[in-house]
Amino acid sequence: MEKNIALIHGWGAETKKLEPLKRELENLGWNVFLPKLPGFESKPPKSVWGIKEYADFVYQKIKTRFKREEYIVFGHSFGGSIAINLASRSSDGLKRIVLCAPGGFSRGNYIKRIFFISLAKTGKIFLLTPDIADMFRKLLYKFAREHDYEKTSGIMREVFKKVISEDLRPGLRNIKVPTLILWGEKDKMAPVSGADLINKSIQNSTIKIFNEEGHRLPYNKPKILAREIDKWSQQ
Repeated sequence: MEKNIALIHGWGAETKKLEPLKRELENLGWNVFLPKLPGFESKPPKSVWGIKEYADFVYQKIKTRFKREEYIVFGHSFGGSIAINLASRSSDGLKRIVLCAPGGFSRGNYIKRIFFISLAKTGKIFLLTPDIADMFRKLLYKFAREHDYEKTSGIMREVFKKVISEDLRPGLRNIKVPTLILWGEKDKMAPVSGADLINKSIQNSTIKIFNEEGHRLPYNKPKILAREIDKWSQQ
């Protein structure tokens, strides 16, 4: 298989976050592609996209870059959700995926999150001053673990709500390509319990847990992750 790989970053991040991993993979002979996602480093989509629309966008960009060659997709957090969607639909040329703490599995009950978000949005109605209302909202966001919502605006806020509402679990059993699951044991954004769920759902999957790492795993350990990916791809 050709050593082609696309690296998909997480929500609120940019391609530069994965540049160190890109360099380490290139040192091992990989042809690396870092697509820029709409709404992060380019203009937002004109309609409210979900994970499928982002996956369609990434797929078209990958096919333009790698042509008819085979490739791997690495996805971190939101990027992992995109990789899952691609693999669950058997995208042409996709031979393996690497999931690094993907979103959509361990972030808590969606109804509870939306309740807190809705309550936070209307906080000013119940509180006397804007400063107190702002502090109230931040506490609710922290409790609901949806810091990213607070950072969004315009159509990207609607995109975010659509993305976090999607349940990716049914699509896991449709994934037939070899899958490498990378996770930090101390991840608070995407608890490590999600790794076991994914591993049990994808028949041909391998787990690697990093005991002292959290959600910043691909930023903190690019060299180690590059070696893990390179070794696993040859199995």
